[in-house]
Amino acid sequence: MLKKILYEPLFHFLLLGGLLFLFYASSAPSEEGKNRIVISKERTEQLISDAEKKLLSVLTAEEKQKIIEQEVYEAVLYKEALKTGLEISDTDMKRHLVDKMAFVLYDTYELPNPSDETLKKFMLENSNDYREEETITFTQNMMDSDIDTFEKEYSLTLFETSTVFGRSFSEMLFQLEVNGKVHQLESDYGVHEVRIIAKPVPKVKDFESIKEKIKSDYLTAQREQNNKAIYEKLKSEYSISVEEK
Repeated sequence: MLKKILYEPLFHFLLLGGLLFLFYASSAPSEEGKNRIVISKERTEQLISDAEKKLLSVLTAEEKQKIIEQEVYEAVLYKEALKTGLEISDTDMKRHLVDKMAFVLYDTYELPNPSDETLKKFMLENSNDYREEETITFTQNMMDSDIDTFEKEYSLTLFETSTVFGRSFSEMLFQLEVNGKVHQLESDYGVHEVRIIAKPVPKVKDFESIKEKIKSDYLTAQREQNNKAIYEKLKSEYSISVEEK
Protein backbone atom coordinates (compact mmCIF):
# COMPACT_ATOMS: atom_id res chain seq x y z
CA MET A 1 0.00 0.00 0.00
CA LEU A 2 2.76 2.42 1.01
CA LYS A 3 4.71 1.52 -2.13
CA LYS A 4 1.65 2.28 -4.24
CA ILE A 5 1.21 5.70 -2.61
CA LEU A 6 4.84 6.57 -3.26
CA TYR A 7 4.27 6.15 -7.00
CA GLU A 8 1.04 8.20 -7.07
CA PRO A 9 1.40 11.52 -9.08
CA LEU A 10 -0.80 13.32 -6.52
CA PHE A 11 1.64 12.39 -3.74
CA HIS A 12 4.55 13.79 -5.77
CA PHE A 13 2.61 17.03 -6.38
CA LEU A 14 1.79 17.48 -2.70
CA LEU A 15 5.36 16.69 -1.67
CA LEU A 16 6.80 19.20 -4.13
CA GLY A 17 4.27 21.83 -3.03
CA GLY A 18 5.22 21.31 0.59
CA LEU A 19 8.92 21.64 -0.14
CA LEU A 20 8.35 24.84 -2.12
CA PHE A 21 6.25 26.26 0.71
CA LEU A 22 8.99 25.53 3.24
CA PHE A 23 11.61 27.07 0.95
CA TYR A 24 9.73 30.35 0.40
CA ALA A 25 8.68 30.55 4.04
CA SER A 26 12.29 30.25 5.17
CA SER A 27 13.73 32.58 2.53
CA ALA A 28 11.04 35.28 2.64
CA PRO A 29 12.34 38.57 4.06
CA SER A 30 11.12 39.71 7.46
CA GLU A 31 8.81 42.71 7.79
CA GLU A 32 11.82 44.76 8.83
CA GLY A 33 13.69 43.60 5.74
CA LYS A 34 10.80 44.49 3.49
CA ASN A 35 11.03 48.09 4.66
CA ARG A 36 14.79 48.34 4.32
CA ILE A 37 16.45 49.85 1.27
CA VAL A 38 20.20 49.63 0.72
CA ILE A 39 21.85 51.43 -2.18
CA SER A 40 25.21 49.69 -2.39
CA LYS A 41 28.45 51.45 -3.16
CA GLU A 42 28.80 49.36 -6.32
CA ARG A 43 25.30 50.38 -7.47
CA THR A 44 26.01 54.06 -6.81
CA GLU A 45 29.30 53.89 -8.72
CA GLN A 46 27.60 52.13 -11.64
CA LEU A 47 24.82 54.72 -11.85
CA ILE A 48 27.29 57.61 -11.79
CA SER A 49 29.57 55.92 -14.32
CA ASP A 50 26.67 55.28 -16.71
CA ALA A 51 25.47 58.88 -16.42
CA GLU A 52 28.95 60.31 -17.04
CA LYS A 53 29.41 58.11 -20.10
CA LYS A 54 26.07 59.23 -21.46
CA LEU A 55 26.71 62.94 -20.81
CA LEU A 56 30.42 62.78 -21.70
CA SER A 57 31.26 64.87 -18.63
CA VAL A 58 32.13 64.49 -14.95
CA LEU A 59 29.10 64.94 -12.70
CA THR A 60 29.03 67.54 -9.94
CA ALA A 61 28.30 66.54 -6.35
CA GLU A 62 24.76 67.91 -6.74
CA GLU A 63 24.17 65.88 -9.91
CA LYS A 64 25.45 62.72 -8.21
CA GLN A 65 23.10 63.33 -5.28
CA LYS A 66 20.14 63.72 -7.66
CA ILE A 67 20.99 60.35 -9.23
CA ILE A 68 21.05 58.70 -5.79
CA GLU A 69 17.75 60.36 -4.85
CA GLN A 70 16.18 59.05 -8.07
CA GLU A 71 17.40 55.53 -7.25
CA VAL A 72 15.88 55.79 -3.75
CA TYR A 73 12.63 57.11 -5.26
CA GLU A 74 12.43 54.13 -7.62
CA ALA A 75 13.28 51.68 -4.85
CA VAL A 76 10.51 53.02 -2.59
CA LEU A 77 7.82 52.84 -5.29
CA TYR A 78 9.12 49.47 -6.50
CA LYS A 79 8.71 47.97 -3.02
CA GLU A 80 5.25 49.50 -2.73
CA ALA A 81 4.38 47.92 -6.08
CA LEU A 82 5.53 44.52 -4.82
CA LYS A 83 3.41 44.91 -1.69
CA THR A 84 0.29 45.42 -3.80
CA GLY A 85 1.08 42.35 -5.92
CA LEU A 86 1.44 44.28 -9.19
CA GLU A 87 4.31 42.02 -10.21
CA ILE A 88 2.00 38.97 -10.36
CA SER A 89 0.21 40.19 -13.50
CA ASP A 90 3.05 42.24 -14.95
CA THR A 91 6.35 40.71 -16.05
CA ASP A 92 7.99 43.94 -17.22
CA MET A 93 11.12 45.36 -15.63
CA LYS A 94 11.52 47.35 -12.42
CA ARG A 95 11.05 50.73 -14.05
CA HIS A 96 7.69 49.74 -15.46
CA LEU A 97 6.54 48.72 -12.00
CA VAL A 98 7.78 52.04 -10.64
CA ASP A 99 5.80 53.93 -13.29
CA LYS A 100 2.75 51.79 -12.63
CA MET A 101 2.93 52.36 -8.88
CA ALA A 102 3.40 56.09 -9.47
CA PHE A 103 0.20 56.09 -11.51
CA VAL A 104 -1.68 54.27 -8.74
CA LEU A 105 -0.40 56.73 -6.14
CA TYR A 106 -0.53 60.00 -8.05
CA ASP A 107 -3.09 59.80 -10.85
CA THR A 108 -6.06 58.11 -9.24
CA TYR A 109 -7.28 60.93 -7.00
CA GLU A 110 -9.28 64.05 -7.91
CA LEU A 111 -8.47 67.55 -6.78
CA PRO A 112 -11.30 69.91 -5.68
CA ASN A 113 -12.40 72.49 -8.24
CA PRO A 114 -10.75 75.81 -7.24
CA SER A 115 -12.85 78.95 -6.76
CA ASP A 116 -12.16 82.18 -8.68
CA GLU A 117 -10.80 83.72 -5.46
CA THR A 118 -8.29 80.86 -5.14
CA LEU A 119 -7.22 81.24 -8.77
CA LYS A 120 -6.86 85.03 -8.50
CA LYS A 121 -4.67 84.58 -5.42
CA PHE A 122 -2.54 82.02 -7.30
CA MET A 123 -2.31 84.42 -10.26
CA LEU A 124 -1.17 87.25 -7.99
CA GLU A 125 1.47 85.05 -6.33
CA ASN A 126 2.81 84.06 -9.78
CA SER A 127 2.10 87.29 -11.66
CA ASN A 128 5.29 87.11 -13.77
CA ASP A 129 3.90 83.99 -15.46
CA TYR A 130 0.78 85.83 -16.63
CA ARG A 131 2.10 89.10 -17.99
CA GLU A 132 1.75 90.31 -21.55
CA GLU A 133 4.77 89.79 -23.77
CA GLU A 134 7.57 92.26 -23.12
CA THR A 135 8.08 94.98 -25.74
CA ILE A 136 10.89 97.42 -26.43
CA THR A 137 11.01 100.66 -28.42
CA PHE A 138 14.34 101.60 -29.97
CA THR A 139 16.00 103.47 -32.79
CA GLN A 140 18.59 101.85 -35.01
CA ASN A 141 21.03 102.94 -37.67
CA MET A 142 23.12 100.60 -39.81
CA MET A 143 26.85 101.38 -39.75
CA ASP A 144 29.03 101.19 -42.86
CA SER A 145 26.32 99.48 -44.88
CA ASP A 146 24.31 100.17 -48.02
CA ILE A 147 21.28 98.37 -46.58
CA ASP A 148 18.42 100.85 -46.29
CA THR A 149 15.47 98.49 -45.84
CA PHE A 150 15.28 98.94 -42.05
CA GLU A 151 13.12 101.59 -40.41
CA LYS A 152 14.61 104.20 -38.09
CA GLU A 153 12.41 103.32 -35.10
CA TYR A 154 10.82 100.05 -33.94
CA SER A 155 8.52 98.90 -31.16
CA LEU A 156 8.69 95.10 -31.04
CA THR A 157 8.36 92.02 -28.84
CA LEU A 158 11.29 89.66 -28.34
CA PHE A 159 9.89 87.26 -30.93
CA GLU A 160 9.26 90.04 -33.46
CA THR A 161 12.76 91.46 -32.94
CA SER A 162 14.25 88.01 -33.47
CA THR A 163 12.25 87.63 -36.68
CA VAL A 164 13.48 90.96 -38.08
CA PHE A 165 17.08 91.15 -36.83
CA GLY A 166 17.94 87.62 -35.65
CA ARG A 167 18.00 85.85 -32.30
CA SER A 168 21.43 87.01 -31.12
CA PHE A 169 20.59 90.67 -31.78
CA SER A 170 17.22 90.45 -30.03
CA GLU A 171 18.66 88.77 -26.92
CA MET A 172 21.35 91.45 -26.56
CA LEU A 173 18.83 94.24 -27.26
CA PHE A 174 16.45 93.19 -24.48
CA GLN A 175 19.29 93.25 -21.95
CA LEU A 176 19.79 97.00 -22.52
CA GLU A 177 18.22 99.68 -20.34
CA VAL A 178 16.68 103.08 -21.10
CA ASN A 179 19.61 105.39 -20.38
CA GLY A 180 20.07 107.51 -23.54
CA LYS A 181 23.28 105.72 -24.52
CA VAL A 182 24.05 104.53 -28.03
CA HIS A 183 25.03 100.87 -28.25
CA GLN A 184 26.57 98.95 -31.11
CA LEU A 185 24.91 95.59 -31.72
CA GLU A 186 25.73 93.11 -34.44
CA SER A 187 23.09 91.26 -36.46
CA ASP A 188 23.22 89.01 -39.52
CA TYR A 189 23.13 92.19 -41.64
CA GLY A 190 25.97 94.10 -39.98
CA VAL A 191 26.52 96.47 -37.05
CA HIS A 192 23.69 98.68 -35.76
CA GLU A 193 23.81 101.81 -33.62
CA VAL A 194 20.95 101.32 -31.16
CA ARG A 195 19.33 103.61 -28.58
CA ILE A 196 16.60 102.33 -26.25
CA ILE A 197 13.64 104.72 -26.06
CA ALA A 198 11.16 102.75 -23.91
CA LYS A 199 11.02 99.41 -22.15
CA PRO A 200 7.73 99.28 -20.22
CA VAL A 201 7.04 96.64 -17.58
CA PRO A 202 4.58 94.16 -19.13
CA LYS A 203 1.07 94.33 -17.68
CA VAL A 204 -0.60 91.32 -16.09
CA LYS A 205 -3.20 89.87 -18.45
CA ASP A 206 -6.93 90.08 -17.76
CA PHE A 207 -8.01 87.27 -15.44
CA GLU A 208 -11.02 86.14 -17.46
CA SER A 209 -8.98 85.86 -20.66
CA ILE A 210 -6.54 83.36 -19.11
CA LYS A 211 -8.70 81.78 -16.41
CA GLU A 212 -8.49 78.26 -17.87
CA LYS A 213 -4.69 78.42 -18.10
CA ILE A 214 -4.44 79.64 -14.50
CA LYS A 215 -6.73 76.81 -13.40
CA SER A 216 -4.60 74.25 -15.24
CA ASP A 217 -1.39 75.66 -13.73
CA TYR A 218 -2.93 75.75 -10.24
CA LEU A 219 -4.12 72.14 -10.40
CA THR A 220 -0.72 71.03 -11.71
CA ALA A 221 1.03 72.79 -8.83
CA GLN A 222 -1.40 71.28 -6.30
CA ARG A 223 -0.92 67.79 -7.72
CA GLU A 224 2.87 68.12 -7.60
CA GLN A 225 2.66 69.27 -3.98
CA ASN A 226 0.32 66.42 -3.03
CA ASN A 227 2.43 63.85 -4.88
CA LYS A 228 5.54 64.99 -3.04
CA ALA A 229 3.74 64.65 0.31
CA ILE A 230 2.53 61.15 -0.61
CA TYR A 231 6.05 60.06 -1.59
CA GLU A 232 7.69 61.58 1.50
CA LYS A 233 5.21 59.74 3.74
CA LEU A 234 6.00 56.43 2.00
CA LYS A 235 9.72 57.12 2.10
CA SER A 236 9.58 57.78 5.86
CA GLU A 237 8.39 54.20 6.42
CA TYR A 238 11.66 52.79 5.06
CA SER A 239 15.10 52.52 6.56
CA ILE A 240 17.31 53.80 3.73
CA SER A 241 21.05 53.29 3.61
CA VAL A 242 23.29 54.67 0.86
CA GLU A 243 26.82 53.30 1.17
CA GLU A 244 29.62 55.82 0.81
CA LYS A 245 32.17 55.44 -1.98
